[in-house]
Amino acid sequence: MMTYRGLQSLGIKLSNIGFGCWQLGGHAWGKVSEEEMVKAIYRAIDGGITLFDTAPIYGLGHSEEVLGKALGARRKDVVIATKVGLGWKKGETFEKYTDSSPANIEREIESSLRRLRTDYIDLYQIHWPDHNTSLENTFRAMEKLKKAGKIRCIGCCNFSLGLLRESLQYGEIESIQIPYSLVDRKVERDILPFCREYGISVLAYSPIARGLLAGNYDEKTKFEADDHRSRDIDEYFGSGRLAINLEIVEKVKVVARKLNMTPAQVALRWVLENPCVISAISGVKNVAQVEQNASVLNVNLPEEDMGFLSG
Repeated sequence: MMTYRGLQSLGIKLSNIGFGCWQLGGHAWGKVSEEEMVKAIYRAIDGGITLFDTAPIYGLGHSEEVLGKALGARRKDVVIATKVGLGWKKGETFEKYTDSSPANIEREIESSLRRLRTDYIDLYQIHWPDHNTSLENTFRAMEKLKKAGKIRCIGCCNFSLGLLRESLQYGEIESIQIPYSLVDRKVERDILPFCREYGISVLAYSPIARGLLAGNYDEKTKFEADDHRSRDIDEYFGSGRLAINLEIVEKVKVVARKLNMTPAQVALRWVLENPCVISAISGVKNVAQVEQNASVLNVNLPEEDMGFLSG
């Protein structure tokens, strides 16, 4: 059974499992079937998942377009979380840039609303810090959208503790979206305690570490050129980290065998055991993965296994 926790400004509660829509863009994750993804969206809604997290950069607008079309009349039943401030330049090479200026925010909101086929965004998130625009100006623009009814609440993604603390001077931040998993626990030192103290909801992305914690990869794994993980050389699959991370994967497999779960389910459940996390956003490619993710809400990890994994 799906479980929920609410954002203070939203009437619809967020499901503890979120549906990550990066793959829906059909870019950077290898081969993805749009038909299968749309079926997964329908299964997710039927199963009680309310949080759908996307961004303009995912597939260069395609993720938002597909999500908006798929939701149709069921848009009222879900929480759409999208983002602003990470754009792209078209040319011979794909080039990303940050721009959270008021002028760009005004442009992007209209584009996202059009692609998503809606007249409001439930949770509008600053995708990455823009060091060329003052936080005061960014939040002034975000608050303007909120007053106009185009967004219901404001969130941020990938902010450091310093930026998060400063942002609170200029606006009300409902949530922060950050990477959090068994192989990426940096936020435990500062972000999570700060959010607990100030009542900021935490949305955890990459809880399965871009598939690494599913237990299907090793040192010999090679990703296709159109899969962004072929270029993910630092945190998860990089040669400097992979050996350490694979030791953690082996511990996850031990617990998975003991509890008759998959490694991915154990990794996802571990993230949700942290009371600071109101939703773990996991990307999926098909109905089976939706069902596998949702099933972790029916179990809790025993204390001894939490200690084994966290130690």
